[in-house]
Amino acid sequence: MKINLLLGSRFSLKASLMALFLFSAGTISFAQNRIYAHAQSSGVFGVACLGCRVENPQNAIGNNQDDYSTMILGTALLGGIQQTLTFPDLRANTRLVVGIGTDNIPLSVQLLSGVTLETMNGGTSNEDRRTIDVSLLKLGATPNRGTVEFKPEKPYDGIRIGLTGGVLSLGGGFRIYYAYQDPLINITAYSQGGQVTLDANIPLEGAEIALTNTSGKEVFRSTLRSKTFESNQTEGVYFMTVQTKDGKTYSKKIIIK
Repeated sequence: MKINLLLGSRFSLKASLMALFLFSAGTISFAQNRIYAHAQSSGVFGVACLGCRVENPQNAIGNNQDDYSTMILGTALLGGIQQTLTFPDLRANTRLVVGIGTDNIPLSVQLLSGVTLETMNGGTSNEDRRTIDVSLLKLGATPNRGTVEFKPEKPYDGIRIGLTGGVLSLGGGFRIYYAYQDPLINITAYSQGGQVTLDANIPLEGAEIALTNTSGKEVFRSTLRSKTFESNQTEGVYFMTVQTKDGKTYSKKIIIK
């Protein structure tokens, strides 16, 4: 029987607070797995783009989310400007996040009509170029900062951002703060007679499993030899922590039956 991952209303406030704490801890551990772009290239493309340039291009790589590169679009007759941010490895099944902004103009889909994005594989386009629409643009705490977020359909190791005009050509510049791959972690658990079987897209062999009850007490800890382990616990809700051999930690609520 598949484990129900939802907490019922019958649990105490203490259990709810514990669940909230562990959910927050799990969120932090996922954030630590972000893979930021580590290299970049930039330049002008097309027939003519007078005065076009990328200022401080190196600022768009790494995990500093407060510095940025700036695309300055001069007179773009039949061309534009682009910056490609490259990741350490070719990956699939990730969420791609690019931090963007302007100097002082509020972000909108209309403002960004001249911005395109396409993923790359070894320097070759995946032919998935897209413009920014409402499904991609996520506004931030300030009106002139936000993110573009989507799940690429093909394996990729880079993202190319292009600027060819639109409202941004009227003044100011287009900022790129960072880009990262956010691995989409999928952990499914099944329980039968106290035996728990895991299925995940992370390496489970040799991972350390810990179970904590709703009172916050650790009641089980073991190293996985296979995807199945005997929990030796009574039926109920537990918080499972999986720490892989490379030190990455993931948390999930489960019900053992």
